[in-house]
Amino acid sequence: MLKKSYNYLVALPVLLLMAAGCKKGTFDINNVNPNLPLTVSSQFTLSAALTNVANQSYNSGYPDFANRYMGYWAFSGDYGGYGTEATYNTNTSFATSNWDNVYLTLENFRNIVDQSRVKGEEYYLGISKIMQAFQFQRLVDLYNNIPYSDALNGAKANYYPKYDDAKTVYKAIVGQIDSAISIIKGANSVTADNPGKYDVMFGGNMTKWLAFANSLKLKILLNMTQVSDGPAFITSELNGLTTADFMGAGVDAAVNPGYSNSALNQQNPMWQNVGFATNGTSPTTGNSFNRACSYSVNFYKNTNDPRLSLFYALNNNGVVKGRALGSEDGTEHNTVISAVGPGILASPTQSAWIMPACESLFLQAEAVQRGYLAGSAASLYQSAVSESFRIMGVSSPSTAAATYTAQPDTRVNFTSAPDKIQLIVLQAWAAYNMIDPIESWNNWRRLGVPADLPVSIYPGTTATHIPYRLLYPLSEYNSNSANVNAQGSINNMTSKIFWMP
Repeated sequence: MLKKSYNYLVALPVLLLMAAGCKKGTFDINNVNPNLPLTVSSQFTLSAALTNVANQSYNSGYPDFANRYMGYWAFSGDYGGYGTEATYNTNTSFATSNWDNVYLTLENFRNIVDQSRVKGEEYYLGISKIMQAFQFQRLVDLYNNIPYSDALNGAKANYYPKYDDAKTVYKAIVGQIDSAISIIKGANSVTADNPGKYDVMFGGNMTKWLAFANSLKLKILLNMTQVSDGPAFITSELNGLTTADFMGAGVDAAVNPGYSNSALNQQNPMWQNVGFATNGTSPTTGNSFNRACSYSVNFYKNTNDPRLSLFYALNNNGVVKGRALGSEDGTEHNTVISAVGPGILASPTQSAWIMPACESLFLQAEAVQRGYLAGSAASLYQSAVSESFRIMGVSSPSTAAATYTAQPDTRVNFTSAPDKIQLIVLQAWAAYNMIDPIESWNNWRRLGVPADLPVSIYPGTTATHIPYRLLYPLSEYNSNSANVNAQGSINNMTSKIFWMP
């Protein structure tokens, strides 16, 4: 990985410094150029870094492939040239922003960590450590072994960082979250510098940050349920925690730096990707290219799910219709196959979900069902479904969720489901459509849910399952070749993430 030690998307403080540095009579050739500051204030870097995380969750080039792998999206019948992805014959140039840009954002959080340690900005330090853990988890889940201990060394940059064992990284970031929680809890709430409006996720509400930190920790831990020493580690790490320590109903981790419809690059990142131009009618390329997949459409229809017409838009005939991933049917035009729906595209100014309450509640339900936490898995499951209905805009979400889960269908009814964990994870898949497809992919790789997830039907496709991982990016083979080649021969269809059975 070519080491980059700079911030990006932090133009505001630079502009302020430019204004201050242009006063007559203040120029000194011996001074550092005020228009190119060596450091940027933590408050501005935090806003930019959190916004970048949102971009990496929804902009094109990041999770789009996972929406297709997990049966949420299909390719438009009005486009071609997608054979490489449709046959899963991807290469080192595929989805590389998930590596390159995530490491850049990690550098932003590293800068905050370095500055906040000096200045005593405990809240900034805690937040940044939590978000570093969030992003390192994402990297492990996509690539397995990654540069970790050598990756973020600031002025002592190692331009050829070694790769760390993925399980070691996982355990290290759990410890990093614990450290962040201790830092935040130990801060003096009167004297600590609260980020307030510069915290574009929780507005400086540190109680919510603590709940998010624990929810993220739970998300990481549950990925280890199938690892030989995983259950013991999970039990140890969750000791002393109760469901009250996690994000509950109504508490969404969502970023909004002030999205607006005044310009395309100011819209919510999902809207930029698969929404519309500022006129509200001209679809983006992503909107035209990504269409409803028949697998998910049929699941929602067969379970009488009121989210169907919210995940997907009505077609020209006034119904929701999908197509199979990889279909070459020339009659399946965009007038027939549904686009992304109004629940996902509520507004160009809507917040970008990082972890909605429903995700935390599904995680808690699984943890309780497995015996890692005390509580009622049935109640947590019910609340998770209700919260998914809420963020999707279902009317009277609690009532609608109660009606939905009361159906005599083992795919929705907790009481009648023979395998409660399978049900919880299946309904998490139903809820994470376009919201967190990476987590759905994790669950499929970990537990094989959904069990009947189809593969692409594109001509020439020989795969019997969807891919297990992404390949390391070309940038690594070009600039850090010794260390990436030390990982051996990587195959996206057979090489597993460490937590996979």
